[in-house]
Amino acid sequence: MPFLIIYATKSGATELCTKMLAEELGDCTCLNLAEDKPKLEEYDTVILGAGVRDGKIYKPIRDYIKKNKDELLTKNLGFFICNEKPKKTEEIIEQNFSKDLQSAAIAIASFGGYKAYAAPKEGEDQLKGIFVDHIRDFAATFKELPSKATS
Repeated sequence: MPFLIIYATKSGATELCTKMLAEELGDCTCLNLAEDKPKLEEYDTVILGAGVRDGKIYKPIRDYIKKNKDELLTKNLGFFICNEKPKKTEEIIEQNFSKDLQSAAIAIASFGGYKAYAAPKEGEDQLKGIFVDHIRDFAATFKELPSKATS
């Protein structure tokens, strides 16, 4: 079953996490909203990833969810955020994802992250602040799913 990961990134943490998640999942298409327009009808499973600034998920993902909410609710659905304040993860999820999206999601997770001004530079540890084990656990949840969409 192919997976679709739709993401938006500002500092690069979400893109890095998307690539790691795609490696874990296998048959996966990754689309950056800044570059591509996803075709949801082609996928049973859709995962959305976004960075967090001031407690809000990055605006392109926020807008995308608002515009496509009804169709997203028909999919095997997951969300991940990249936030540098793990203690605020639950609060961020509550503030950014409606109850129906939270209920429909197979998984919602924080993969860690870093502040834009503290993003690792080339040659530095790119995984500083990223929770690789959370990415693996999240992927494992999706790898065992049956198809949800009807033909």
